[in-house]
Amino acid sequence: MSIQETVLPPRKGGRLLLVGNGVAQACALARYTLLARLLGPEQLGLSVTLILTAQFFDSVSESGSDRFLIQDRQGDEPRAQALVQLLSVVRGFVIAGLLLVLARPIAGFYREPILAAGLMGLAIAPIITGFFNFDLRRVQRHNDFGREGLAMMVAEVTSLAATILAAWITRSYIAALVGLTVRAVAMVAVSQLTAERPYRIGYAPEHAKRLATFAAPLMVNGLLLFLTSQGDRLLVGRRLGVSDLGKYSAVLLLIYYPSMMLMRYFHTMQLPLVAAAGATRDGLMRAIDDMASAALLLSLAMAAGFAVVAPIAVPLLFGHVFAQPVIVIAAIGALQVCRFIRIWPTTAALAAGKSGAVLAANLARLIAFPAAAAGVWLAGGLFGLTLGFAAGELVGVGIAVAITNRALGLPRMLDAGRVAALTLGCTAIMATAWCVDRMTAATALPAAAATAVLLGAIAWRERGTIARLMAMMPGARSRARGTHA
Repeated sequence: MSIQETVLPPRKGGRLLLVGNGVAQACALARYTLLARLLGPEQLGLSVTLILTAQFFDSVSESGSDRFLIQDRQGDEPRAQALVQLLSVVRGFVIAGLLLVLARPIAGFYREPILAAGLMGLAIAPIITGFFNFDLRRVQRHNDFGREGLAMMVAEVTSLAATILAAWITRSYIAALVGLTVRAVAMVAVSQLTAERPYRIGYAPEHAKRLATFAAPLMVNGLLLFLTSQGDRLLVGRRLGVSDLGKYSAVLLLIYYPSMMLMRYFHTMQLPLVAAAGATRDGLMRAIDDMASAALLLSLAMAAGFAVVAPIAVPLLFGHVFAQPVIVIAAIGALQVCRFIRIWPTTAALAAGKSGAVLAANLARLIAFPAAAAGVWLAGGLFGLTLGFAAGELVGVGIAVAITNRALGLPRMLDAGRVAALTLGCTAIMATAWCVDRMTAATALPAAAATAVLLGAIAWRERGTIARLMAMMPGARSRARGTHA
């Protein structure tokens, strides 16, 4: 019986997963904050290039096999898990080999020959990661999420400690390499120690064809996903240099890590729910509607909060050398939330096994590159580049929703109103930021008031979702019982 045809068991470890995500992103933010203080913009920029390179190879080799174990009707079988683990080992060694061969060309791309040695050392981490025990992911099809939360906490805390110790000793970008390696060791160790099944690798021809069908679009999608999610930093590093890359990344990561925490938690929790609801069309539409509403509210809350907090937090955390105009910060926030909200159509497509729809939607995201070029031409500099990317990503969100709806047999314009709400909200936030930069209360205060009214109207429209989220908060049931007593 498929996962779509069963009633899911009670959720286990959901809070631990949320805490684990929170700890992971807090550690990542602390890591960048301390690296910025210890190393300065140039060495931080070099550290970012190492991390970008690791993310590139991880993305282009991503097969989605962990999600296959959750989504596929036979994903619970030991031989399916052994096949996925075999592919993980092969993947690790292939990535390591490519890093050794391409280290010097990549260093040349950034015009930083010193990077070559660090890129070669980066080959150690994927080999270690290849031996990850995917039993930690398999149990999520039974609504058991606690082990992944534990693995994230242990891996990120140990990685943070190792990175900062290495930075204090070396005062070099090599600290990022140490942190990535220690993180891989910790993640694999926890996955092996908490697994229910013994670790096995092996080829399973009865599962290989289905896995290949599911994974092939996602592997092509990996390159597109990297380019569209990290293309802004690639261009900043290439065109403006590693010092500006360090400054840009410091600002971006203040919203990147909180959004990634929510994205991972959101995807992990929603994937089995939407998959289970897919047995009926009405159930699928309800599940997607709930997910889309929550994604919109989270996106606008992050964009507004970032525009208010980041202009103050950046110089306090990283130093005044990292400070940016408020409009640049607001544009960076808009860019990141446009990336975040894509978790809604992506999760819906993967839950139904429509990995081809994910690939098609990410192909549409390439529009962000000509949009970024247009932004640089029209507005210039970092602001123009960021604004162009954000506009391109926003167009991509609308296309992704339409593609996913069509793939699932739903009305193509379903939830178009939420894409429009995201557009209006982000535009209003950036307009207010522009007024603040001009330091005129006569324009800034009315703009802020109008933006607050608009965001309030959107929240009122989605009030049903807010009520459901409030009901899920810890203590809500006990308070309700006290009221009726």
